[in-house]
Amino acid sequence: MISKLRYLLAICIGVLPAGGILLWYRLTQTANFTVSDMLVYPLVVGTGNILLILALNKYLLRQKVGAFSTGKGKWYLDILSGLVLTGISLLLIYIERATFLRFLSQGKPPSREIIDLMTGLAKNPLLLMLWLGPVVWIGVALYEEVVRVFFLNCLWGISGHRLWIYFSIFLVSLTTGLLHLYQGASGIVSVTLQGLVLAAYYYKFRRLLPLIVSHALYDSIQIIMFVMQVS
Repeated sequence: MISKLRYLLAICIGVLPAGGILLWYRLTQTANFTVSDMLVYPLVVGTGNILLILALNKYLLRQKVGAFSTGKGKWYLDILSGLVLTGISLLLIYIERATFLRFLSQGKPPSREIIDLMTGLAKNPLLLMLWLGPVVWIGVALYEEVVRVFFLNCLWGISGHRLWIYFSIFLVSLTTGLLHLYQGASGIVSVTLQGLVLAAYYYKFRRLLPLIVSHALYDSIQIIMFVMQVS
């Protein structure tokens, strides 16, 4: 049995540094990421952190890659589940925007980074293809969901108590939401609620691919809608 200390160490090495640095940057720096930064950083940082997590999973926790998807299932069912999760996420954001999110964002302009990114993507179809391809699927969806699942598995390895499991789902979802603070209070709340849905699904079915598919499709749809508005 893997000691609880190893799980804590895995979190301290594989999760906290990248998230902490990003959070520190958002809180202390006034300069926004450029369009190039938003394209390059997710791929470079995301890929590097994924490799780090895989190494920690193998050499520190001594688990196989299959530890990220221990539930039974087929790839085509995972894709179908991802489509269903995407529908749930879109319905959720629609309800949020029709209710409390409009009060959280009232009188506040959209993030300057988001505006600049959408303007840049709208003006350059090649950048849009790059963003909707490797950036969204690898640098955003794959990276964030690998981190989410790794974080959850480590926390659940520390304790299997039901209350701890529920707390872990909330903690991981809130942490992910806080890393999107550049989107304002509405972004934090929205990402946290979406994270609760994905984490709850993973707890029930233990499948990683549906989370990646749902995350990538949801972000792609949001980006396309923003770009259409900007255009």
